Order: sequence, then C-alpha cells, then structure tokens
Amino acid sequence: MYQYYVVELQKYANGEYGHIVHFAYDADQDKARLKGESKYHDVLAAAAISELPEHGAILLSSKGEPVMHQCYVHAAE
Repeated sequence: MYQYYVVELQKYANGEYGHIVHFAYDADQDKARLKGESKYHDVLAAAAISELPEHGAILLSSKGEPVMHQCYVHAAE
C-alpha cells in the first residue's frame, strides 16, 4: 500500500491558522500518487477562489517528502 498526504493550510482573517489533512492511497504506487495529485488540485481549486487571506496545499509522500506545494494569497478588501 502506498499513501500520500495533502495538507490544506488556511490563514483566517483574525490571523490564526488551521489545517486539514487529506489522504490518498492505492496498492499501485503510480495510482496512489495520481490520486494524491488529484486531491491536491481539488484543494487548490477551492483555494484559488477562497475568501481566506491565505489558502494553500502541500502534497507529501508517506516518507514526509514534499512533492508539490502552492499557496494563494488574497488581498484584503
């Protein structure tokens, strides 16, 4: 079994932070990574239009190695 983690990072208007951990796994290593990338892009799709000041994601291997990361910074109105 192979597993990837997507950590969703959020900064709130009050300056505090939160996170949500998503999992993606499969018996096939390539499929597990593709499932991880899919969840990563799902999170970023929401982050792109989020009203949070900062909203991003990190895709990690089960060994804790970063695979990809991105954060959207939205200017306060």
